[in-house]
Amino acid sequence: MEAMNYEYLIRRVYNCGRNYSKGADADIYRQMQHAHNDLTTKTMYKTQNEREYEYRSSFAAVRGNVDKAIKEGIKQVNYTAKKEDITELQTMSADLTMDFYDKSKLDTIISRADKIFHSCGLEMR
Repeated sequence: MEAMNYEYLIRRVYNCGRNYSKGADADIYRQMQHAHNDLTTKTMYKTQNEREYEYRSSFAAVRGNVDKAIKEGIKQVNYTAKKEDITELQTMSADLTMDFYDKSKLDTIISRADKIFHSCGLEMR
């Protein structure tokens, strides 16, 4: 379900269909989720360093897409949203730094941002 929440957030902000170039594709999130699951799985095909690299790379892609979407969404709802919602979105965006790799917190950010944008009237195709 988290993968679809991710896609819905991106599609809502950019008012687009499934669009890989803008990051509106649940498979981008699923790749990160798969890499996250592989962190604890011991395989003879990949070293721990390789698994960590794959996770961090795919996480960075998701994190970057979410951050861009939040910033773009803020521009769109800046005059219609409640001030506390804008502040919360700005805080979420500020949390998405280069050293942020907390999947559960990212899931919370995605879910909350999508709810805020939906309540502000942004709809997806």
